[in-house]
Amino acid sequence: MNEMRLPFHIRQLEAKDIPTVISIDRLVFRDPWPESAYVQELYFNSNAHYFVLQLTSAMPTRSWAERRAALTAQIVGFVGMRVEMERGHISTLALRPEWRGWGLGELLLFTALDQAIHNGAHTVALEVRVSNAVAQNLYAKYGFVVVSQLRGYYADGEDAYYMRANVEGQAYYNQLQQRRALLEHRLCLQPVSIAEQKIALR
Repeated sequence: MNEMRLPFHIRQLEAKDIPTVISIDRLVFRDPWPESAYVQELYFNSNAHYFVLQLTSAMPTRSWAERRAALTAQIVGFVGMRVEMERGHISTLALRPEWRGWGLGELLLFTALDQAIHNGAHTVALEVRVSNAVAQNLYAKYGFVVVSQLRGYYADGEDAYYMRANVEGQAYYNQLQQRRALLEHRLCLQPVSIAEQKIALR
């Protein structure tokens, strides 16, 4: 049986990724974080864990420096998780709009939840715009329920739902891994050339 080949991989955020992450943040969110927030999280918050989702098919380049720049440019999404005192909190999750619909946002969610469980979290919480039904439905698939509504939470005055999931126990972890395996299998059925075509169109 051939080993599955995913056209993406997820790795920890590095300093060189911050400009690309900021550009995605500004593209996706109406109230993006400043650069200083990511620097603070990366260097000064030991409870923070940030990951980027990157294409594995690199464009041909003439030098190591160009290849590094090309790889950085292939970051299409990111997620941030903080864990303190058995409580996890997803601080941010973003995916470039042209890559939505593949299940990549779900892969990022898996990564955050897996990290939280690894760090001993019993619950994981997040905030989501009340108008973002797509994200709410995704979170509900993984056990998140609305705990409260935060009035005027966002800079533009929109409310947020505060959602929380109980991630404690082997049953939840097993279900999480099964869902991830199914999604990765589905992604493997997508020809790598599709990803390469999207790179060329950017």
